[in-house]
Amino acid sequence: MKRFVTICGLSVLTAVSAAAGTIHDIRTGQVPRGTVVEVDGAVVTAVQNGSFSVTELPAGPYRAIWVFLGSEPAVSAGDVVDLKGFYRDNFGRDEINLLWPPDAGVVVTGSAPLPDIQLTTTEIAADPAAWVSAMITITDGMIVMEMQLRGQWRATSVETSLDVVFDDYFYDFATVGLGDCYNNGFGLYTWHDGAYVFKVLSVALIDCTIANEALSFGQLKVIYR
Repeated sequence: MKRFVTICGLSVLTAVSAAAGTIHDIRTGQVPRGTVVEVDGAVVTAVQNGSFSVTELPAGPYRAIWVFLGSEPAVSAGDVVDLKGFYRDNFGRDEINLLWPPDAGVVVTGSAPLPDIQLTTTEIAADPAAWVSAMITITDGMIVMEMQLRGQWRATSVETSLDVVFDDYFYDFATVGLGDCYNNGFGLYTWHDGAYVFKVLSVALIDCTIANEALSFGQLKVIYR
């Protein structure tokens, strides 16, 4: 049984509990903001400056969340961790903040393979909020259609015509060009500055220009898989 303590300023108001996983409860609105939460056995999936993401097993929709530490995290992708912190909304993204309460923190208890979450653009578009803070593989073939500001670019699925906004946090933006073709992409799906973005870590880049041949992109994907 997970334990939660609701905080108002520095005063403890009440305690609530939930039978399902802590992260799933948070992400589906069963835990109020301003609550101290404990998460056990989550897998670290990505690390950024002063923060990291964790996924609750079994991996799935609404089972990932961002964790803010404020200093360089002493964790790595694949670590299994227990953590305690303050659940809040950070500009539209759910977050566990480890700066409160005084005994907040994270403990590495083991290691595990990273969850393998493979999604199509159609599956993401059906409920994008479900995958915020999760590391996912987008399996669609995509073509870069537009270079945007702030190190972002828009790619369109050749299979569904749905767009994905890529972000260069983990990726070298200088290598991106209009017309680039991806067999798939792997990275962190998140909510940033009022929009859903895909902080890509790696792509399966393919040459989609075949001289003197007329091939569909689907045929090209078969060739390069």
